[in-house]
Amino acid sequence: MEQVIKNRRDADRMVRQLLNIGETMYDAGTEISLIESSLCKLGKSYGAVFVQVYAITSSIVVTVEFADDLTITQSRRIKKRDSIDCRKMESLYLLCQKCSATPMQLAALKDNLTTIAKQRPADLQIYIGQIIAASSFAIFFGGSLKDAFAAALGAIVICTIQRWIKPFFSSQLFFFLTISFLTGICINLFNLVVPDLHVNQILIGDIMVLIPGIAITNSIRYILSGDMISSYEKLMDSLLQAFCIAAGFTVSMLLIRGTITDAVTSNDFMRNCIQLLFATSGTFGFCLVFNVPQKHILYPTIGGFICWFTHLFMLSLGCHVFLAALTAAFAVGLYGEIMAKILPVTSRLFFIPSCIPLIPGKNLYYSTLAVIFTDREMFTDNIRLLVLYAVGIALGLAVAAEIEKAKPPASANR
Repeated sequence: MEQVIKNRRDADRMVRQLLNIGETMYDAGTEISLIESSLCKLGKSYGAVFVQVYAITSSIVVTVEFADDLTITQSRRIKKRDSIDCRKMESLYLLCQKCSATPMQLAALKDNLTTIAKQRPADLQIYIGQIIAASSFAIFFGGSLKDAFAAALGAIVICTIQRWIKPFFSSQLFFFLTISFLTGICINLFNLVVPDLHVNQILIGDIMVLIPGIAITNSIRYILSGDMISSYEKLMDSLLQAFCIAAGFTVSMLLIRGTITDAVTSNDFMRNCIQLLFATSGTFGFCLVFNVPQKHILYPTIGGFICWFTHLFMLSLGCHVFLAALTAAFAVGLYGEIMAKILPVTSRLFFIPSCIPLIPGKNLYYSTLAVIFTDREMFTDNIRLLVLYAVGIALGLAVAAEIEKAKPPASANR
């Protein structure tokens, strides 16, 4: 194999490409541990004797040492994060695997990375995905078909603002405040015109496509893995985003002062079947939003069904909601790890969309509503459930990942 790194200039270019790969991984929603391990493996495949990668949610530092005492250290500030693009994530995973096995020339690596970085889902795909997700979860949380239609209109407003107005915002928090406020205004005005709508279920459906539930869960997973700096950054960032989203909807309701109505839900068999159906369709919608490759889109959709079926099954046995969320997340995490072994892709491609039905968007909304009506008991109950769900999801996924990583000791006698 031809030596790729011949001098210091080549070493500098190689480390720069490692940083470019790490930044693109961040942009795709790859977790920090996988970024660090992938960059370390890539560096060693190019002849480095020592590679150290320190990644947090806001920066990456890479140190590479070669046999001739040449040491290169470079860092990169990460500004764009918290987006999820499963197609880009898969392409980066396969590129790292290919390049680790057979290092390619740095120019070819740069060209491949540039092509991957330019990938983005079609606007129509995002519109369809968010419409399906918002309308499905409006029904999932007890709404009617009319509520689903209103939630779909809200999703169109959200997509339009994200596509055409977001570039004008320098502050991400102010953007989330604005998008939730404008969406809430549209829904509440629609409620004044169309009778018999359940505004709560409509807004919860739209909150589900905005709430940074995956980011909150990841922050707790970082705590469990001991990465306190990343966990603190991501948790605070996610909670501030969630607060701005909830505040935007709240201000819109106070401004319009329409009738805030709630659907009456039950826990009978038919209701559970409806929830299973729309948990599955809602997961499919998020698969489109997260740009899951078409050849894999069926598997995380099935994972959404497995997730909510497991959750309902555990609740039917009388289990606490925390144990039900943990078990459902564990089942989804194990399912994702198994599918990742069958198909040569990262397990995140499967369990990220699959755990969406567990994301506590409903509890975030009702805790905000409790602030409006100064209902301390309602606020306490929903904040408690929000924390229990977030910790349960994170712990369940973490346990599944640890079980998969546990390798039996190799036998000395073969």
